[in-house]
Amino acid sequence: MNPTLIRRLMTRASRRDDRGSVPVFAALIIGPLLLLCGLLTIDAFGVLRAKQHADDLSVEAARAAQQAIDPAQAIPGTAFVADPAGAFAAARAYLAETGVTGTVHVTDAGRTVTVTVTGRYHAVFWPKTFTVHATSSATLLHGITQPDS
Repeated sequence: MNPTLIRRLMTRASRRDDRGSVPVFAALIIGPLLLLCGLLTIDAFGVLRAKQHADDLSVEAARAAQQAIDPAQAIPGTAFVADPAGAFAAARAYLAETGVTGTVHVTDAGRTVTVTVTGRYHAVFWPKTFTVHATSSATLLHGITQPDS
C-alpha cells in the first residue's frame, strides 16, 4: 500500500475532521420542515387567490350594476342615475352567474353602487375552509371634460 496514502488517512483519523458532515438531527428535521412549509404555502397562496377573485367579481358586479341607468331621466338629459331596481337586479344576476354570494346597495340617489362579495377557499392540506370578503363601489359619472355633479 502507498505510504503517503496511509499517512494521510492516519492524520485525518487522528484529527477527527468533521468537514462535510451534517448532524443527524438536522438531516432528519430539514426534509419534513421544507415539506411542511411548502404545503402551507400552497394554501396561503390559495387564500390570496380566492381574495383576489372575490375582489375581481365585486368590481365587475358593481360595473354591471352601473350599466343599468334610468332611461326616463337619461334620455331627456334630466339626470344620469342608475335605475335602483335595475342596478340591483344586474349586480345580483352577475353574482348568480358567477356562483358567488354577495350584497348589493344602491345609494346616493342611484349614483353609487356598492357590492360586497363573499367567497370561499377549501384548503388542500388543512382541514379548513377559509371565507374571504371583498367590497367594491362604482359611481356613475358623466360629462365631456369633467364629471358633472
